[in-house]
Amino acid sequence: MPNIPCTRKLKLTTADNDKIQWTLTRQQPEQYFVKQPEQVEMTSDAQHETLHVAKCLVDMLPLGSTLGRLFESYYILSILLRDTLAIRLRLILQMMDSDTLNAALYELFAYREDIGKAYVMSLSNEQLDEFFMKDSKYLLNNDTVRLERIKRLYYVLQRPDTNRKSCMDRLLLVRELMSTKDTVQMVFYETIERAKKDILCHSNPGNHEKDLIFQYLASWFFEFNQDSTMTMTEFSIQALQSASEAESDTVPDIGILLSIYSSGCRQLVAEGRDMLRIFDIMDWITKGAIDILEKGDSTGSLAVLLAFAQITLHFIHTDLSYSTWFENTFSNPKTTTLTKRGHGTLLKTLEDMIPYEIPSVLQIHGKALFNHTQDALFIRLVRKRLLELGVDNSLKKYPSAFNQPLQTSASIASNAVEDQVTLAVESFVKKNGVIPTTVLQNFVFRRQWFIATFLPSLFSWTTNNSTLMNAKHQLILALKEKGKIPESVYNEYINK
Repeated sequence: MPNIPCTRKLKLTTADNDKIQWTLTRQQPEQYFVKQPEQVEMTSDAQHETLHVAKCLVDMLPLGSTLGRLFESYYILSILLRDTLAIRLRLILQMMDSDTLNAALYELFAYREDIGKAYVMSLSNEQLDEFFMKDSKYLLNNDTVRLERIKRLYYVLQRPDTNRKSCMDRLLLVRELMSTKDTVQMVFYETIERAKKDILCHSNPGNHEKDLIFQYLASWFFEFNQDSTMTMTEFSIQALQSASEAESDTVPDIGILLSIYSSGCRQLVAEGRDMLRIFDIMDWITKGAIDILEKGDSTGSLAVLLAFAQITLHFIHTDLSYSTWFENTFSNPKTTTLTKRGHGTLLKTLEDMIPYEIPSVLQIHGKALFNHTQDALFIRLVRKRLLELGVDNSLKKYPSAFNQPLQTSASIASNAVEDQVTLAVESFVKKNGVIPTTVLQNFVFRRQWFIATFLPSLFSWTTNNSTLMNAKHQLILALKEKGKIPESVYNEYINK
């Protein structure tokens, strides 16, 4: 290799300017890699291209196999091309019609919840309002609802700019009177009655797929979240007062508040925070109830607060029962702070609620006020209603649970007969068509009871089990063939 002296100081811009170097490197120029500075600002041309790409993607929607998959692809593209498209999710959403966007988001939450959340966070205020109203109406009934719809509403509510009080006000959708025979008071108390039956009288209360929403909404209130400044009791009272001042034939659907409250109580129990919060919760309810009674409130707020107390003490088990709390708060002269005026408002409200109250609560209210001479009319009305419901109306003791009202002697006997019929039919099946010995013994030793009580109960007995229903008819035929059923009684059964 020739020796090139290092005496030249000429700086050449390209390799081919140096003939010697060019020859040595066989005409292969040296390459230098230079990092160009990033262009932070987007030019008008780039913005135009962004709009063009978004418009093209909208035009491509009919070509996609599924809307959700196409949305997923656009989201991934926006992440890969951050400088161009990442902030343009809102752009494509604004260019889409409502039905297409609704279907795409609904589908996205079925398999890519993270992407669905990203789109929800990019919705405009108008689109948020639309989806809020579209999805929240499914919270107001007992129908099951798809989890995808629940998740979409959940993220709509989670937006940082959500106004919580305004949101709750809108959730209390007004229900227009369905008939001229209906009154605002009737619809209001019927709504509370339905909600309390679902929550207090069923073994598995609530719609579990909706708990995601209800538990999140419960966290907005002080009763279930000490960091919150809004209480469920104050919010409910203010909402009912606002509805009353509106003077229209509409009523807030208060059932959703009871569902939220129920879910919040169950969540406290699940997290082990119930014993820490029970005192604050009952204190707010007690103060709120006394306050509205002393003010002569006629909006129905007391019915809601009593329902809150019942739900609280139904799920959170302490030494304090609802009957003890009610008696100490409103009835016992040694513990109550209620004035004579407040007591009059209490009686008026409780009387209005009688046709819509569940049996066990009627028994508790009647027993707690039984010894008050000024409450004689209320006691008569309670006893009459309990008699109509077919439960005990003696008001001598409190029921043990909301879903177990005290029964009358006649109803207990009726239940005992029905149990005997069930055992007889099941035994007939197990013994392959042989009449149970107990049935034959009853015919011999208790013939009058057998004909007047057991046979009518057997004839009217029913079940959803087709095998047992068939066995019932076969048992009746077997008894007829054995001469255990009088001809006239059997003919009456056949004619029915």
